[in-house]
Amino acid sequence: MIDYFALALTHALIMIALFRILMRDQLDREDPLSDHAADADAPSRREARRARRSRKEPGDA
Repeated sequence: MIDYFALALTHALIMIALFRILMRDQLDREDPLSDHAADADAPSRREARRARRSRKEPGDA
């Protein structure tokens, strides 16, 4: 009898926790990235590396 009660109690608590997590409003919303728009004008790392390489003279290593 105690085993069934302990099993039912733990499963009920897990179900309550899952229900509370799934009912949160934060799961339905996604905040926009604020730093993504600011970095759109800056060249990417790859483009910056290519620009540095193209400035070197043929004799440079």
